[in-house]
Amino acid sequence: MAGIQTLCSIGRAKLKVIGLNPQRLSYESEVRVPGAPTWVGMDYQKTGLGERRTRIEARTAPHVFGGLDALDWLIQHHEAQETVNYIRLGSGYLGQNRGEVSIRALYYDETKLHPVDGVGRIVDVEIDLVHLGDLS
Repeated sequence: MAGIQTLCSIGRAKLKVIGLNPQRLSYESEVRVPGAPTWVGMDYQKTGLGERRTRIEARTAPHVFGGLDALDWLIQHHEAQETVNYIRLGSGYLGQNRGEVSIRALYYDETKLHPVDGVGRIVDVEIDLVHLGDLS
């Protein structure tokens, strides 16, 4: 399976075309702009960037495509509260380092449990990343 393309990685967890496959990526960023009332309206002051987050939804059918190894790595990084690199495939098949992240929240659920090993035939994963430094 050396030819399987990695779409993004979070630490040692590789999300691939075949395996734990990213289905949706969402980004969230905020700028802090507190306001204070004045006689003529509101006065706003830009006080800097707030939190930046990336949310990834991924899915696999482990009995067909594998992918539980990536989920195991995500669980280990999350429970150890590790800071890891988030790398995403970019144009021209070059990986883009999106900076250091921590896995704030990790959700996964299994449906249609297999009768032989009890593992879900479909495994859905949601990864909530918080960016800890500047985006590259």
